[in-house]
Amino acid sequence: MVTCGTLADMPITAGQLDGLATAMHAEAEKHFRANGTVPALWFVPGSGGARLVPMPEGAIDHDLIAQLARADRPSAVLFTGEFWVGTVTVPAGAAAKLSMDDLPRPSEQADRREAIVTRAVGRAPSGGLLHAQHVTHILRTVFGPVQLIPFQLDPAAERSDDFGAFLAALLPNSAGPRRAPRR
Repeated sequence: MVTCGTLADMPITAGQLDGLATAMHAEAEKHFRANGTVPALWFVPGSGGARLVPMPEGAIDHDLIAQLARADRPSAVLFTGEFWVGTVTVPAGAAAKLSMDDLPRPSEQADRREAIVTRAVGRAPSGGLLHAQHVTHILRTVFGPVQLIPFQLDPAAERSDDFGAFLAALLPNSAGPRRAPRR
């Protein structure tokens, strides 16, 4: 884990959240251009120094991330990584006989789409949730270098999935100070 930067105490404004997401996404693009991959990273800014948690295998350790979020009490949580979208069709009978590790993955499909995606969820001064998302389509060609093309998604789409809910669940409740649990 790396500690970097300092943010003001909670909460965070929409402009601050988008600025953090933009900066983190730009770093992911630079890393992709230099190394051909994007390591999945968590960026958990809290009331003190911001924490950058490398995830080189791209695996999300939910327990570790939740533990860090409880300790840091973040005003925003950001995640970036490289994603593949592809159509995988396996007959139900054949799929039932395969282990999870043997199921085909979108990243293995010839017609897959690759993208760098940065998702951010923050706690607004009003106590509500703020969302920011940046997507860059990765276009590989037979003519040489990879092209990175910014891609816009429906702004409401970032609020309606389970991953956004997971990120939001890492934020502390803004309803005021937490009470000690009753015994």
